[in-house]
Amino acid sequence: MLSPKPELIWQGRIHLGDEPGIFGDAFYSGLATEFPVTLQKTNPSGPDTTTLVVQTQNVETFSGYPGHEITVILYEEDPNQQFHFIETPLATKYLTSADNNHEEIAINLANKTSPIFVSVRVRIDTEVPPGLYDDFVVTRLLNKSQNFIFVASLGFHS
Repeated sequence: MLSPKPELIWQGRIHLGDEPGIFGDAFYSGLATEFPVTLQKTNPSGPDTTTLVVQTQNVETFSGYPGHEITVILYEEDPNQQFHFIETPLATKYLTSADNNHEEIAINLANKTSPIFVSVRVRIDTEVPPGLYDDFVVTRLLNKSQNFIFVASLGFHS
């Protein structure tokens, strides 16, 4: 069973899209934003999965297009080169109007050593012609983990 209340990682207002200023109360980042997250496993015998949740406002996608890409990326040390890291996509989902401004991305972290470094990238759908890009606001990033087996914090912390 997932914890009854998801853990808040980040909350704010980041405007994605191609029309700066239409959300006067949000930071405008352009076509993408990415959040660094550290995950700590609190119980080694617990499940190896957690679910990251992206909440938004004003997502309105066009039918026939994939939607806004949300990608969770793992960062692991390169065993062949000291002080270098390798990026590995763990999961990708697409946020559309049908998702009602809420997308959950389950990730499998089996055989990963805590702390685990991931990022959550939100990128607008650029298959739509420029000038017709959807403008929306990212408002929250949450972690849903069974019995808080994985706890999350914003930023990379060792």
